[in-house]
Amino acid sequence: MILIVDHREITVSYENNTLCVRREGGKLQRIPVALLEQVIVYGSPTIEMPVWRALSTAAVPTTLLSQRGSQEPAIMAAGLAVRLPLRRLQFRCAEHTGCAVAVARWFLQQKFAAYDLPLSHFNAEQRQPFKQQRAELLDKLNQADSIAKLMGYEGVLAAAWFALLAHGLPDKWRFNGRNRRPPQDPFNALLSLGYTLLMADIRQVLVCEGLDPAFGFLHQPVAGREALVLDFAEIFRAAVDFSLYAFLGCLNPKDFSYSQAHGCRLTKDARPTFYNFWAEFREQCPRLSADDEGDITFSSLAEQIRGKVAGFRGILNNQEQDNG
Repeated sequence: MILIVDHREITVSYENNTLCVRREGGKLQRIPVALLEQVIVYGSPTIEMPVWRALSTAAVPTTLLSQRGSQEPAIMAAGLAVRLPLRRLQFRCAEHTGCAVAVARWFLQQKFAAYDLPLSHFNAEQRQPFKQQRAELLDKLNQADSIAKLMGYEGVLAAAWFALLAHGLPDKWRFNGRNRRPPQDPFNALLSLGYTLLMADIRQVLVCEGLDPAFGFLHQPVAGREALVLDFAEIFRAAVDFSLYAFLGCLNPKDFSYSQAHGCRLTKDARPTFYNFWAEFREQCPRLSADDEGDITFSSLAEQIRGKVAGFRGILNNQEQDNG
């Protein structure tokens, strides 16, 4: 289950493997830590120190969101696992220029392929120009000899992708392409929130597998940024985009608030609808490709992330063997 804590008046304490959640003047709610899959905290409720220790020990990813979007989200979970050989392999490949470019290319190959899923739900006239551009960029991608070139090709295709989505959304959503920090329209607000929660799940799997979430390939290590989490997020953005694109039809413009300082955000009343959607998405995430008839299969988000981590491990091993 996902626990949402979004009221300043809430106090969360820990007792006998259970979180005790109490809102001022309300009933006490007891939630066994073993049942928790994710915790999301808005603003500044009172959360006692043993709660954080229990969540970390149980490897429950926790996302801290600013009440008004004035601060960057923070992701908390368990520390690095003790599986050192894989982490050392990660570092060796990242420090070898040829290996690093090949692994970064692998991430974008996975991302480019993942567009097949949402494209299957556009008509042929809409999707054909994008597919043609993707094919041309994929050829360039496979010949690129630097991270900068790879990122440039990714940026071109991402812009084309969001232009395709903008063409399909009604004018009432005011979506003209990707924007953030802060998001300026409802779809961008959902994308930013969805990507943040996606990265919490990715980070947890990476740490449990023994990988360093801060040491990336496509995204270069920068202080305060978990680059490998961002690398893996690229693979799953299409699934998030596709699902949120459909989910937007369950909402109305009045479900969002606007301000010059904080941009566009879901209202508190609309958040439960979103988190019900997100809980279902995590359990029944559309797989990253559709069959020839356009049919979609589903599996849990965590399972799919672990599958991509297995592929990542394989490409690391292959690169080390090829480059001695």
